[in-house]
Amino acid sequence: MRKNLMRYFIWFLTFGSLFSAKAQQQQMYTQFMYNKLSLNPGFAGNETYTSFSVLHRSQWIGVPGAPQAQVFSVNFPRIAKRLGAGLNVERQSIGITEKITYEGMYAYKFRIGAGTLSMGMNISGRSYVQDYTDPRLYAIQGIQNDPSILQDRFSKNLFNAGFGAYYNTKVFFAGLSVPRMIRADLDFDTNQFFTSEVRHLYLMTGGSIAYKQDFRFVPQVMFRLAENSPFTADFNFMAVYKDWYSAGLTYRTGGGPGDWGESLDFIFSVQATDRWMVSAAYDITLSDIRTIDHGSLEICMTYNLLPKKIKTVIVNPRYF
Repeated sequence: MRKNLMRYFIWFLTFGSLFSAKAQQQQMYTQFMYNKLSLNPGFAGNETYTSFSVLHRSQWIGVPGAPQAQVFSVNFPRIAKRLGAGLNVERQSIGITEKITYEGMYAYKFRIGAGTLSMGMNISGRSYVQDYTDPRLYAIQGIQNDPSILQDRFSKNLFNAGFGAYYNTKVFFAGLSVPRMIRADLDFDTNQFFTSEVRHLYLMTGGSIAYKQDFRFVPQVMFRLAENSPFTADFNFMAVYKDWYSAGLTYRTGGGPGDWGESLDFIFSVQATDRWMVSAAYDITLSDIRTIDHGSLEICMTYNLLPKKIKTVIVNPRYF
């Protein structure tokens, strides 16, 4: 029974990804605080040094065809205190669908009060692949005997653009972004589905509260809204010790009727050196999918290319 349920779940994932007008298309990341560049182009050039980040997410572990994502980001140092730039490569897969995104970001910064307001934009290209020859697809009487299943591999390349605004001080940040503004056509010329990329709105904010000498508390929230879809939110609370160790808990809204939410997430990070930071998150599923999955896992690594002359003045570059 469990095996058949997983097979049906692959079909659910596949066709759920096709009828995108009713679903959120962008991958959700638990560690959004360490992955801001892929969510908001206004974050480009937020520091005075180059930062490299790699992130991997496996969602709903144990379920065939469940979402997976990999992200590689490069955030270049601020130029003349005004200009920022960044690069991002992202791969997402769900069911028989795979999409790879390449994007460049540009941001211009203004000094406002005690903080900096950054206005940014991104230009992106995305490759979509829908593989109906995937051996995981299952039909009771055989794939070859079902004329509604196309035995082929379809691909399409898309162009898009987005914008974002990001404001930060030493103890506060807030960001607003729409990474995909164009409703690009996703039809693979099969004349069977009518799909398009929908716009997603992200709003994030957070602050730092000092406690005694070595501890800080960092409450944060991320709101997500996609066209024709319910909004979801991550409510996060992190405890930071000496800017080297961080541990936190996130509650994610969502799920179905009667669910307590989508997930309860645990995050732990270590600033191993001035340059290296490693973090991990584990999501405990609260929705009905918990009956067949083993939670979700996310790993992130960041390398900061710090010039020697500023090592002693870097204070918690991760959040703000």
